[in-house]
Amino acid sequence: MREEDLYTEQYFGDEQQSVADAPQWEQQALPTTRLNVQYRNPYLDSMTAKVRLGDYFDTGRLPPAEVVAAVRHQSWRDLEHKGGSLDLVGDRLYVLFFRSMCSKLSYVKVGRTKKENKAQVRKRIMAHEGEAKIAQAVLFDAWISRPCVSAVVWENGVKAHLSAAAEEDIIPVEQVKAEYFRGIAFGTAVRVARMQEDGSGVVFLSP
Repeated sequence: MREEDLYTEQYFGDEQQSVADAPQWEQQALPTTRLNVQYRNPYLDSMTAKVRLGDYFDTGRLPPAEVVAAVRHQSWRDLEHKGGSLDLVGDRLYVLFFRSMCSKLSYVKVGRTKKENKAQVRKRIMAHEGEAKIAQAVLFDAWISRPCVSAVVWENGVKAHLSAAAEEDIIPVEQVKAEYFRGIAFGTAVRVARMQEDGSGVVFLSP
């Protein structure tokens, strides 16, 4: 399958549309910079950055790089806050919300990392950020578990719950691939993950 076909299916399901048709205002790609000296603004806190990013997206304007950087930086800080050091060995479950310049392309990604590779967390999420460029989306919210022995059952339970909800219209969610969901609020997806934790038998590793 060609890459463009994969993402057409991922973001649009059975609709025969191309993600290349997603609006790219000012003919520029969404800035992808992380927060650094060049884009650090001491007067731009993370909450303000998220509000400003939403305003830019809602009015069809390309957000400044410093706003995108602040939003992404906060998402990575949230990962460290929720799951501890991202370099620790262990399976992890994660829930990521990518907000797109084109609202219908925004989505929640549910996935896990494997314990064998302690560097996998950063690599995996950065890879997801790379994929999100096609949908002109930025990592807007992020949650990750603490390291555990195995997150396989936990991940399967979360995806099964969301898949069932999509089929039965229990909550506003549309499944477009095995791990990709549109229409669901980030907080709702995280609550589903926490609900499934108890029934998964997950065993967390000591810090």
